[in-house]
Amino acid sequence: MYQLLGGPMTISRGFELVATVVCSILVLPSCSTDDTPLVTSNIESTVAPIDLSGVWSTNSFDTLDNPAWDIVGQFSARLTSETYDYLQTLLYDPANDHLSAAEIIEALEDHTFAVIDDRLTEVGHSIGDAFDLADDPAIQCENFGVFRTVLHSDPIEFEVLSDRLIIRGEDLTINRTIYMDGRSHPQEGIKTSGGHSIGWYEGSTLVIETVDVTPNLADDTLAIHNSDQARGVERYTISEDGMSMDVEFTIHDPVMLIEPLTIRRPRVFTPDVELDRRPCEAISGQF
Repeated sequence: MYQLLGGPMTISRGFELVATVVCSILVLPSCSTDDTPLVTSNIESTVAPIDLSGVWSTNSFDTLDNPAWDIVGQFSARLTSETYDYLQTLLYDPANDHLSAAEIIEALEDHTFAVIDDRLTEVGHSIGDAFDLADDPAIQCENFGVFRTVLHSDPIEFEVLSDRLIIRGEDLTINRTIYMDGRSHPQEGIKTSGGHSIGWYEGSTLVIETVDVTPNLADDTLAIHNSDQARGVERYTISEDGMSMDVEFTIHDPVMLIEPLTIRRPRVFTPDVELDRRPCEAISGQF
């Protein structure tokens, strides 16, 4: 699986990769925002109405031929929810028929960074501007925090148990336990890099809320960081045929964000994919 690394300087490489792939398979011209923590009274159901079991992948080279991908999925990357709305305009408005795949990718990149730039507080800006890929803890094989684990591009695997979910990924992502037995978060929870996660179902959507996190790098590509006051809400919505999944991750963080920020990225069911959990090898950090 490919991995997109780096801050603002290297997101272009990630988008260029998608553009190259899209150009190779498509015929295109020219080529809730409330910050109040959720409580268990909002939980609709802890009984699984859908089967999440198995491996779900993003649009890597290995999965682009999956029939579950639509044209939006072919262009998908870690984009804000507003940018996905913009992508619909780029793809389906006849006024944009002259755009090449590479131009669409560039427009998505610009739009995503503009949304994030408008959403960050002064603290969020200063920390993001100071971020240097050479200082990424992952270079020294430190595991990701929970938010970076959620936003990571590699495949994820769901194991559904009677009272909890286990979510596993690749690279330096952490194994996550999502409590599905109707419990609330601890009132005075200990803050950790993995936080404390509870989940429930709203129709065909799995909702996960995570609190009690330590300050961390939330996404290297987008250069987003979270404070210890952050709360994350994930929504995994399965298609009617069970073959694709729309993933939304909303970060609520009064320290880093003026208002909540939602990042989306679809996945497709890939039962033939096995997670690659090879050991990490630290590098010098010099580029």
